[in-house]
Amino acid sequence: MTVQPAKPTPIKIGIIIESFLQPRWVRKSLEQALATGLCTFSLVVTVNPKKDSGSLLYKLYDRMDRRCFPTPATELVSVEDLFSEATVIEDADKIAEFELDLLINFASYEWNHRVSKSAKHGVWFYAFGDSPGFEEVMNQVPITHSSLRSLKGETEQIVYSSASPTLSRFSAGLNNNTCYWKSAAFVARALRDAQEEGINAVSFNHRAGISRVPGNAAMSRMFLKLSGRVAARAVEKFSYSEQWILAYRFDRDEFRYLIPPVGRFWADPFQIKVNGRYYIFFEDYVNEAGRAHIAVVEVDRNGIVSGPTEVLKLDCHLSYPFVFEWQGDYYMIPETGERNVVELYRAHSFPFEWKPEKVLLEARSPLDATLTEAEGLWWMFVNIDEEGVAVNWDELHLYYAESPLGPWTPHARNPVVSDVRSARPAGRLFWSNNVLYRPGQDSSQRYGYATTVSKVANLSTTTYAETEALKILPDWDKDIIGIHTVNWLDEMTVIDCLMKRRRFGKVRLQPVRGSLDLLSSANMDAAALKSSRTASAD
Repeated sequence: MTVQPAKPTPIKIGIIIESFLQPRWVRKSLEQALATGLCTFSLVVTVNPKKDSGSLLYKLYDRMDRRCFPTPATELVSVEDLFSEATVIEDADKIAEFELDLLINFASYEWNHRVSKSAKHGVWFYAFGDSPGFEEVMNQVPITHSSLRSLKGETEQIVYSSASPTLSRFSAGLNNNTCYWKSAAFVARALRDAQEEGINAVSFNHRAGISRVPGNAAMSRMFLKLSGRVAARAVEKFSYSEQWILAYRFDRDEFRYLIPPVGRFWADPFQIKVNGRYYIFFEDYVNEAGRAHIAVVEVDRNGIVSGPTEVLKLDCHLSYPFVFEWQGDYYMIPETGERNVVELYRAHSFPFEWKPEKVLLEARSPLDATLTEAEGLWWMFVNIDEEGVAVNWDELHLYYAESPLGPWTPHARNPVVSDVRSARPAGRLFWSNNVLYRPGQDSSQRYGYATTVSKVANLSTTTYAETEALKILPDWDKDIIGIHTVNWLDEMTVIDCLMKRRRFGKVRLQPVRGSLDLLSSANMDAAALKSSRTASAD
């Protein structure tokens, strides 16, 4: 007789709101919380809205911003139907009578201290402030942090947090729309984690991180900054274009650049050695077509042997050709995010003929699927889109299987990394000194700005943790402004890099140097000791 595990007792939650009309992202947050089956909404507390105290110029900017850049996440919709079984009160002083496990505050920040002792686990709230995202855009802060926090008595902690790219140099609304949609998932994720092992929170200074509405004097300075940025951007577009290029080397030799003609870019290189010959598969993007196909070039220590040659072209954009050998066959997983699938291809005649073998995963715009074998299992690292977000750069999901053919099971803590500085895969995982490392894209400063090499500290079907070991920066030439794929395999290293291709004059690049020279077995352990940031899902 099989004993079924007992269902967990639902968490009794009270919701604090100013109105039953709430932004769409709030409704989504409430829906996802209920969908976990881990909670019930037992109480709704309606409170008076905070008085509007914004400066005249900030209101003007906000109105113009919303008109130019609509933000669907903040459109108002009714949430009243989600509280059909909840008691509704207006007196916050009576909350304690309902013996709640938790409060979630969607009203103003000031209510948190008043109700922090009214539920068993205090109150959870989002830390957006009065002018969310404004400081990041105006001061060109590359990271927009969003977090779900808790306050119990006087102790404030972070329950769940994420780092997103600041997407616009001009619009706070455009930037915030993505942050709101992504933040909608935080309550459900935190409830899942709390049910498994209690609330995993970290201490936080509650006086920091809450934005306030700037006054008219500050807004005047901000408008001047915006005007300067518009002029600078116009000069940039006139002076140069941006183009992804490739580079490779053997052992510690000089890197050789592979520069595409004008009107194309080459990116996402993956090398493989077959019968003593070296092949680099990569994304070949054609500007006129507006999409890319997969190409291959054969190289040796003296340069190009043959190619580039087109090897795979579909009716959708292709990139990130993850190639590998398994049981005597050669396989490729190109990115086919437009089709919402991760698809495996097998070589029928290597390296030029590839046929679809199997769909490994169906998901929302899966990007840059990367496989590795460790701990007796195969693991797939892949970015998956959160509904409503503008870019898929910062949510890394993990799956595991007994073979690369699947079936693939989602990790218990997905997404295992929610950070634009390291989440999206940037090449094969690799072993050095018996330690597993994972390259990830750092798109904080711009898309594809740098590559973060993280030490995989804990890998199992229920836990994941990684620690930054090395940051590879585009630091060897003033015209190189990005590096978002690094593949280190045996004696050969391949990279891509983003080049400012000046409209007048020839391409002249300095030899690859800088932080990329640290990518060696001798340096990896030392770099890991200098880690300054840890991302974990344990």
